[in-house]
Amino acid sequence: MAMLLRFAWRNIWRNRRRTVITLLALSFGVMAIVTMHSFREAANAAMFRNITAGLVGHAQVSARGYHDSPETSQVVKQPAAVAARLRAAVPGATTEQRVLGGGLAGAGEAASPVTILGIQPDNPGAAGLLQIQAGRSLGSAAGNEVVIGTGLATELGVGPGDELVLVGQATDGSLANDRYTVVGTADAGSHEANATTVFLHLEASQSFFVLGDAVHLIVVRLPVEAEALARPLASLREAAGLDDLEVLGWTEILPELESATNAKRQNSRVLDFIVFLIVALGVLNTMTMSTFERTREFGMLASLGTRRRRILGMVLLEALLQGALGFFIGTGLAAVVLYGIGTVDLSSVVGDADVLGARLSGAIELAVLPEAVRGAAVVTVLTMIAGGVLPAVRASRLKPVEATRYV
Repeated sequence: MAMLLRFAWRNIWRNRRRTVITLLALSFGVMAIVTMHSFREAANAAMFRNITAGLVGHAQVSARGYHDSPETSQVVKQPAAVAARLRAAVPGATTEQRVLGGGLAGAGEAASPVTILGIQPDNPGAAGLLQIQAGRSLGSAAGNEVVIGTGLATELGVGPGDELVLVGQATDGSLANDRYTVVGTADAGSHEANATTVFLHLEASQSFFVLGDAVHLIVVRLPVEAEALARPLASLREAAGLDDLEVLGWTEILPELESATNAKRQNSRVLDFIVFLIVALGVLNTMTMSTFERTREFGMLASLGTRRRRILGMVLLEALLQGALGFFIGTGLAAVVLYGIGTVDLSSVVGDADVLGARLSGAIELAVLPEAVRGAAVVTVLTMIAGGVLPAVRASRLKPVEATRYV
């Protein structure tokens, strides 16, 4: 094997110009695949972190059918006990209770339909929901105070210290209404949330909708990657343990987002195939010329008793050796580009834009991802085999008498 490697190394440098051109094409193909895959997945990971750390969480527990047809009367009873079971089922998981309902908010002459969201201000997960832009966050004790999204504050013309009237439908059929003081305006993580959401203390929202101690949602955040949910979700569903409750992962709550992400990944595979095809044609041309120029040499090897499969393996080894060189050079170039850039700040480009209700991340930290390298390695091997197999077969099938006469 060592001798074959020495021969292969010698042979690929017989025509240095042709080999360099092939290596450049392959290296830039690998660099493109690794760089684009790493950037796309880094952007996805940042967006998924925003989703799971924000309003949606990794999973949500609710009354069965609530997500299909939300009703204020569909509640999770004894939420503290349910939350304790969920945390026990997945070590490291955290839970957050929420009340969610619709209503009408009014201030002076202005009014707007709103989403009323009851949160636990002291819960670390709930604290991460809001980035206060003016004023302060909700107090630890329940009171007649609210924080509203920045978009809604602009629409109603209110700010910290102003009065807001909320009107809604209580679960007992009565008209829910009360006056609240706006203590802060906040960025709620998406354009839609900023334009429509009013945040109350959990107990204040339970009182507003006459829920007792019940809630509409228990949001669960897990100590796993955003897309590694299969096993923890199974544990959470077993822990919920009641026929009237359901546990949904964020991909089930936002199926359009998952579909869009998968579509982008599929498009990336198409791009990988195009790169594969272009480079493979170049390799095929290079290896064809190389074997054509060495026809006499292959004939002499065959005359000396070298088996066809050995000649086939030698030519394929040359192709794979070039592929290995191109792969390592391309991966190195991708690392230089990604780590050289470091962090990409897209805030000036994306602003507060949402994609299917999810906030795009402004700052993306770039790195060479192992799955990108693995994908590029597979493409490289397939490229070199596809480009080298026909010349290798041709070389192995040469007739010794005719080949040794070739000049």
